[in-house]
Amino acid sequence: MTTSPPSRALRLDRLLRPGRNPLARGVDRFESTAVILFVMLALLLVPVMLTLGSLTYASLAEQGEQQAQTRHETVAVLAKDAPKTTVGSRGEVVGGSSKVAARWQLPDGTTHTGPVEADDGLKAGAEVPVWLDESGKPVDPPMSTMDVVGAGVLVATLGWLASVGLLALGCWGLHRLLDRRRYSAWATEWARVEQDWHNQSR
Repeated sequence: MTTSPPSRALRLDRLLRPGRNPLARGVDRFESTAVILFVMLALLLVPVMLTLGSLTYASLAEQGEQQAQTRHETVAVLAKDAPKTTVGSRGEVVGGSSKVAARWQLPDGTTHTGPVEADDGLKAGAEVPVWLDESGKPVDPPMSTMDVVGAGVLVATLGWLASVGLLALGCWGLHRLLDRRRYSAWATEWARVEQDWHNQSR
């Protein structure tokens, strides 16, 4: 009668609770304790990373509010043609944008000139939206709520995954180290048994 190999759940149970196995050695119990500690630490890191994500969100939200107060949107008029659109190998139009010379008017009526981001293919005289800072220079638009939320979630998620990855790497390294000790102990024990057999056969 053949017996089926133990299931994954059973092997995991034996790893985490080696005390139920009469053949478990001290090194096995040490490894099971370490695995449990690694898992507990990974769970404890969840609220830590959530807090880090919340702090990131609060900081970026404040920056977004400051940007919204110090930046305004206006319309710039292209002074030159933008580069022509690029056609792909299958004849499709490949979208893109480039820096193009343009002019725009500030709230006080003065006119500024400089490069702005414009879609390829636009002609001189075309109007493009542009965000300006307090000095009238083109800048990126203020961070949106979605940008801020996404950054907070990303920091929390990536931080936790990176931490778990390091814990898993440490657990794997510990397992390899303990395996070497197990193999060494097995080799020593096997050599002793062989010697006993040899002595008994004489």
